Amino acid sequence: MRCAFLDLDHTVIRTGYREYLIGKPARLVSERLNIPLEDAIRTLREKVREIMRRRILRGDYLHAFDWDTVLPEALRLLGVEVRDFDALPLLLEAVRGGSTSVYPDSVEAINELRRDHRVCLMTGGLSKYQDVILRELGIDHLFDMVLTTDRLGVLKVRPEAFIRALKVCECSSGFHTGDSPSHDIAGARGAGLPAFLVVREWTHLRDVDPVRRVELVLEDGSLKELLRKDILYGFIPPEKMIPDAVIIQLREVVVLSKKFL
Repeated sequence: MRCAFLDLDHTVIRTGYREYLIGKPARLVSERLNIPLEDAIRTLREKVREIMRRRILRGDYLHAFDWDTVLPEALRLLGVEVRDFDALPLLLEAVRGGSTSVYPDSVEAINELRRDHRVCLMTGGLSKYQDVILRELGIDHLFDMVLTTDRLGVLKVRPEAFIRALKVCECSSGFHTGDSPSHDIAGARGAGLPAFLVVREWTHLRDVDPVRRVELVLEDGSLKELLRKDILYGFIPPEKMIPDAVIIQLREVVVLSKKFL
């Protein structure tokens, strides 16, 4: 059996967590440091990324995306103490407020893939958040398995995450699709799986073959700029983050799956 591994954020769903998950705690930073809210948001995000990167580098994958510990630590380092912080209500507010939603083409593409693949969601988030968000969005039934970092025991920047995922899903082959060169491309390609990069904003490439797009975005520097910005996993060499294809719509993976598997 073949597996279609899909990332969640910015691949299957449009995420708008900043306003809630970062924005609301940032108000405390704004008041404490007496700075504009936008500056507080930027400061808090930078501190959050520092903490996540530090945890990843020391192999603490299970807590690198645990907002219930990452955000309080970031706030504390900025001089703001909080008690009983709970990130899930903030994430759900983003869903119920409409800033986090399912991309219009996702359901159709997943149902098409399900005809001859096991479709497994593979996300760096933790199950205590992702399971609830999927149910809230009404798409939990679309996936044969939801593989989170805590379920796999390793972050998907590492090839062993995909090796484990193939065993768990009882698949002999597969491909992965996601929006992060480091988080989604490096690990999959390191495990020998085709990896497709989602950049929905590159609509000017709509009429270009998805494989050909890779060469074009390397030539014009846009992929290199994306790699440069993807600094959270700075220990990964850039050449390991080059995708096999670039897609701007999820349904494009249906054709690519036939070409690569």
